[in-house]
Amino acid sequence: MKFNFRSHFIFVSAAVSLLLILSSWLWAYFSLHQIKEPLVIHFTPLGGISQIGRLGDLSGIAAFGVIVLAVNFWLSINMEKRDLIWGKVIMAATAFTSLLIFTGFAAIIGAN
Repeated sequence: MKFNFRSHFIFVSAAVSLLLILSSWLWAYFSLHQIKEPLVIHFTPLGGISQIGRLGDLSGIAAFGVIVLAVNFWLSINMEKRDLIWGKVIMAATAFTSLLIFTGFAAIIGAN
């Protein structure tokens, strides 16, 4: 498959998204791998702890983020060939989602 991009925004957004997802998972792994008891995965101020889990649950979140990134990257490449804006919109939304995943990992690390 030959890539003819009109801008580098899609590549940069994909690289930033991948960096955010993988760095957040590595940060969580190195911060939480020594904890033997279940991790707090979800906490609400009103209800308290609503979900506990293990480090493997966090790996699943990161893997899902990488899969979403790959699918959206493929969609962006195909949309870039047809229209100038929609491929960029898809990758901007993907980068925002990766930022939310990073924030979620930071919250889980902070809670544990």
